Amino acid sequence: MSAIGSGTTPSATTCERGLSGHPLEMIPFFRRWPRSFVRDVIYTVIWNTLFAVLFTGLGLIFDWRAAIWPTFVVNFVFAQCIGFAIYLLFVVADRLIPDLHERPLKVRVLVYAGIPIIGVFLGYPLAPWILGHGPMVDWIFSLRGFISVTALSLLITGILLMIFIPRERAARAEAAIAREQARISDVEKEATRARMQLLEAQVEPHFLFNTLAHVVSTIDREPQTAKRMLDRLIALLRASATAADGPGTLGAQLELLRAYLEILELRMGDRLRWHIDASSDAKATRVPPMLLQPLVENAVKHGLEPKIEGGRIDIDAQRESGDVILRVRDTGLGVRAVRGTVSTGTGLANLRARLVALYGARASLTIEDNVPSGASVTVRLPAT
Repeated sequence: MSAIGSGTTPSATTCERGLSGHPLEMIPFFRRWPRSFVRDVIYTVIWNTLFAVLFTGLGLIFDWRAAIWPTFVVNFVFAQCIGFAIYLLFVVADRLIPDLHERPLKVRVLVYAGIPIIGVFLGYPLAPWILGHGPMVDWIFSLRGFISVTALSLLITGILLMIFIPRERAARAEAAIAREQARISDVEKEATRARMQLLEAQVEPHFLFNTLAHVVSTIDREPQTAKRMLDRLIALLRASATAADGPGTLGAQLELLRAYLEILELRMGDRLRWHIDASSDAKATRVPPMLLQPLVENAVKHGLEPKIEGGRIDIDAQRESGDVILRVRDTGLGVRAVRGTVSTGTGLANLRARLVALYGARASLTIEDNVPSGASVTVRLPAT
């Protein structure tokens, strides 16, 4: 009877796997290692051995003259045979009944009560064969043996269900809290995304006022220049008004950037030279709106405008290993000369925030000195 008890218990322990993992995880020490098949096998050996020790101790209480080691060996063999039979049944049940712990209580009780009973009848005959004690097999197939094993299995299963069902409810409550936190996080992310779209759709007021002032100053003596500048400005304002609609192609964004640079060229004259180089596959990539303009604005405001002779801006866009690589290089004052200055609302700080909100760690923005002078900004983001 001690062998049966020791074997039934590990089986019932395995039934708990569908609820909250291996029963040894109730002990904090055994939570250090992640779940795996090998770990569960080792834990099952330990668990079975513990019950072999327990029932050996109980046997000595009722018969203190019994030899300790032979009694332990018998209980150990029975515990391992029956325990692993039930363990394998639960492995099969996990495959045949996905998400068993999510099933109705009646189904779980039926499975958790039935598998230990079946496992005992499967594992029990194996132990006497290993020990060489054939007559011990007859006991389990007697009416008394069947009733004893069934009652003990149901008792252990009921106790485990009373322990682990409240734990399961607590786990479900924690999962519900986690889902609510995730929902709140998604809402906050969407709000951040909306704020970023509003910011990215802005045309810098400083640029707008300067352009209009330049139009006013040239409208009488150079009407064609003033007209062209107004045309380019209208194109930019129209793009700014529709930027919040969502991402467009990089090619369309580069065309708008051409209009922006043409306005700057009309204003700055020979102090500004620029060039755009983009591959055809990069142009077809969909990117967030107003992605390059903040980089060019930053290069002009902090790099070229403070420099008496002005300089050059080169814009490069290429596809590389599933990413889009954008580079804006200028020959202005450089990173060290402008360090500590305050960027505009649509400057580099805003662009960093946008990239984090949209792509997380999959996007990057780096700033370094350009050779022989100026600054170079590189943006890498996933191609979509």
